Amino acid sequence: MEVLFGDWKNRESHKGKLFITDGVIDKELWNKSKNKVLFLLKEAYDSKRVEGSWDLPTLIRREKVSGRTFKPMAQWVYGIHGLMKNKEIIPFQEDGADVKLALLSSSIINIKKSSGAKKSSSKNLARYVEEDWDLISEQIAIIQPKIVICGNTWSLIRTKISHHKISDRAYLSEGVLYIDYWHPANRASNKMNYYALCALVQLAINKLENNSSKIATES
Repeated sequence: MEVLFGDWKNRESHKGKLFITDGVIDKELWNKSKNKVLFLLKEAYDSKRVEGSWDLPTLIRREKVSGRTFKPMAQWVYGIHGLMKNKEIIPFQEDGADVKLALLSSSIINIKKSSGAKKSSSKNLARYVEEDWDLISEQIAIIQPKIVICGNTWSLIRTKISHHKISDRAYLSEGVLYIDYWHPANRASNKMNYYALCALVQLAINKLENNSSKIATES
């Protein structure tokens, strides 16, 4: 991954700017996870630094289940893991050891790794997808997720991958399930977000099983 990020940083649109790396949050827990969940989000930003580099997974390991983004992420992964294990939606859990472990066992990729802002325009984000898609897709391939939660990013990437629709907001691409969903920091209640996402994943998994299309959850 270091070589990939080195190439990324040296591209003209990123050179000399603050570059925020991302990826697997905890490698040991990721490798142990049967249902590897990746969050594909828009951008990270730093209101103080404008150059250099820092690592988002390191920040998440330090902050753990907190804030408007990391806490919902943890809850969502906890719910997906519970759903895949029990074949039904499990009750929402605000926090706790299992929620923390769920977060640490996931991965995160931001489409835009430099010049991040609180809110960039769709046109600006689309430009980064266009310029960096070869590296974004390579990073996804290296990480090898089984479920990708697109936090308001599906519309930016859907033309870049071959896929077919499984059910509402759910798409399959090369054995990977993509869910078109809101950003974790959206303003709806955490509990409502949790149950809505779990329902979408449950519907998609049921459709896949009924159609004998397999998402490999045990390999």
